[in-house]
Formats: sequence, C-alpha cells, structure tokens
Amino acid sequence: MKITCSIRLLPLKVESKDQIYGLVDEAIGVIANSGLKYLVGPSETTVEGEFSQLLKLIEEIYKKITPLCDRYVLEVAFDCAKSGVNIDEKIAKYR
Repeated sequence: MKITCSIRLLPLKVESKDQIYGLVDEAIGVIANSGLKYLVGPSETTVEGEFSQLLKLIEEIYKKITPLCDRYVLEVAFDCAKSGVNIDEKIAKYR
C-alpha cells in the first residue's frame, strides 16, 4: 500500500543561504535518484511509496547529509490510510 511522506531538511549552523540551498539540493538529489514519485514544494518535498521504501529513503538522506552538515533537523511526516494515499489524489483539486 502506497503512502506519502513529507520531508523537510533544516540545516543549522550554516554560513549562507547558498549553503542551505546546496544541502537541500543534495537531499532532493537522493530523492530524485530513488525512482519514487515526488513533488518538490517551497518548504518540503513529498514522496510517494511503500512504507519500507520511504524508511530506506530517509536513511539514505541521513547518510548523505550527515557528513556535509554539522547539525540539521530532518522533519518527516507520513500520511497513511488503509486504502492507500497518493500525491495526485491529494493535489488534483488544485491542478
């Protein structure tokens, strides 16, 4: 069953906006390479997949960002339903 996961990376102790955007770009790169469906938003990226795929993705982002940033917050929120959840269904009304 597919669910959605919203991921937000908040780098701390960085010196410039360019550094923040660079780290966020690294995380989005991991997401893009995962093969999962995703939608980049201004404050978070939403990814669609099986729960186990999403957990693996979170771990991959963690492994990518940890060596690059002394401290950061990685916010993760799952939207789960017995019938499944998908990105298109959630935003169809607004497209």
